[in-house]
Amino acid sequence: MIRLGYSRLLTKIDAKTENLIKENLSAAQKLIKPQAALAFDGIIVKQNEVLCSGGFRIKSGAVAKLFDGCFKMYGIAVTIGKDLEKQRDIFVKEKETFKALIFDAAGSVAAEEAVTSANKQIKEYEEKNGNIITKRYSPGYGDWALESQKDFLSWLCAGKIGITLTETFLMKPEKSVSAVVGVKRQ
Repeated sequence: MIRLGYSRLLTKIDAKTENLIKENLSAAQKLIKPQAALAFDGIIVKQNEVLCSGGFRIKSGAVAKLFDGCFKMYGIAVTIGKDLEKQRDIFVKEKETFKALIFDAAGSVAAEEAVTSANKQIKEYEEKNGNIITKRYSPGYGDWALESQKDFLSWLCAGKIGITLTETFLMKPEKSVSAVVGVKRQ
């Protein structure tokens, strides 16, 4: 409920509003269809870039610094699909702002949960093999140009799960997340 802008401890809402929120969250959850694309590769870290053995490269001093000492990286792309977004847009068109807000918030939370789950699975796998992973880092953060999202999603084959890019390199469906994590030996 924090995503909707209130905390149960600090904000009082009436029973009717709380029931509307619960009903719409339930309806939104039925439209969420999470999917993930994952790739990994051996890497060489240079001063301002990360080179994958398969040819993909990240031109970013920040990612290179984060991946210092890493021997491998994973790329992750997740989406919850387009159904929730379509329904949210219908609510916006019909001026059902309250419902649109709830659907949008539910989609954001679901996308974050999906990428967190994928990240957790990578972490558990690597820890079993005596390795540790870095924090996540996404295209568009720091000095990793958003424009590189095109090559990154291509490397991940993210089109197979329905992720495309707009002309300004934003992902569609909107409730999609992409990121990399590095892997180091303990």
